[in-house]
Order: sequence, then C-alpha cells, then structure tokens
Amino acid sequence: MKNLKKIAFAMMILSGMVFNLSAQTIKERIDAAKTVKVYISITDIVHTPHTNASSGPEKGTGCVNFTQTTPFPANYTDEIKQIVDMFNKGFNTTAFIAGDISTVPVFESGIQKGNQDWLKLGEPLFVTVYAGGAYNVTNMTLMVGEVRLSNSLNIISSVGVDAIVAGKIKSLSSKNLGVVYSPSKESKTCADYDYFVKNFPLADYFDKFKASFESKTTDFITKEMENYDKAMKKKK
Repeated sequence: MKNLKKIAFAMMILSGMVFNLSAQTIKERIDAAKTVKVYISITDIVHTPHTNASSGPEKGTGCVNFTQTTPFPANYTDEIKQIVDMFNKGFNTTAFIAGDISTVPVFESGIQKGNQDWLKLGEPLFVTVYAGGAYNVTNMTLMVGEVRLSNSLNIISSVGVDAIVAGKIKSLSSKNLGVVYSPSKESKTCADYDYFVKNFPLADYFDKFKASFESKTTDFITKEMENYDKAMKKKK
C-alpha cells in the first residue's frame, strides 16, 4: 500500500511537471534546456513549371520541368546562419548553438520516408530553419490562340520552435522569415534554365531578402519575449 501511495504521489508530481511544462513560454523553455540546437536546411532553387492545371482558373503551362537547380550563394547562407547569434542576443542567452541536420535520424519507410525523425533525435527543445526557392511558371493566357507565360522567382525561409512533450512533437511557434517575390516576366514559349539564371540573378534580391529575414526574425523574438514578460508579471 505504501508503495502504491508513493507511485500515486510520484505520478501527481509528474503530471504537475508536464502541466507546468506545457504552460511555459519559449523563453522559459530555453532557460530550462540550457542548450538548444538550431538545425538549418537550405535547398537549391528548383523549377516549378505548373505543367498541368491543378485547380481553379489556372491553366497548365505545358512546360517541361528542367532538372538544373541553383544553390544559394554564400551571402544568403551566411545571412541565414546568423539566426543563431540573433536568437542568443534577442533571448538574452547563450543556449543556442548550430546543429548539424545531417545527424538527425530519418524515417526509413512509410509516407515520411527520408524526412527527419525528430522524436528519435531525443532533444527536448530544438529550432528548425528552412530556406528554398523556385523558378515559377504560370499560364496567363486569356484568349484562344494566344500564349502568355509568366515567369518569376520566389525565395522563402521560415523558422520553427518545437518541443517534445509526453512523447510527442509539439510545435511552439513558427514564422516565415526572409521572403522574396520577384516581378514577373512574360514569354510566349517555355523558358529554359539559362533564361531564369539570366533574368532572375540572386544577387539582385539579396538586400531584399536580408532586410526581410532580419526584420521578421526580430519580430519573432520580440513577440516571444513579450509573452515571457507577461507570464513573469502574472507570477509576481
């Protein structure tokens, strides 16, 4: 009976700990974790030709997907990696360090095959940062016999903060960061890889990406610190 009471008491304490954990702000979780790894994944810019219409009024382009991709230049990757220092400064901590996403276990089968298995990683709190882009083609044809293809470049990056709670991954917060949408350029025929590289040079969009990335990262941190300040005031 004594053992049962001890177990019941321990379960009550554990339940309280889980409840308190779920109520914690991100700043509190950071301070509790001591070390938080930031996993950065940057993929090449790929071709998205919208060959067939998927839904709605958009028509298929009929363009064939070319296989060439464009890696992000060093100034983009260096900018994205600065998020570790920005997080440490903004959250007033030294907990954040760069993680190596290649070391994260992946699913070996099923619909998520090849994707990261964060549960198996076993870290209670982690940050993921993704960046990628696409050479887009859409069909803007309005009249029979007329061909109007719209070509553009978009770059998107995002951040997510996740925790493992009660054996499950819990998304704590996420936000789009550096976002770039280039002006479109029309063509009557499907453009090739060289056309996109020439007409949408990544160097032309770096300043816009940098400004967006830093501004939205700051906004993300500010919002989370405001949540922390409110929570601390309630505890007084």
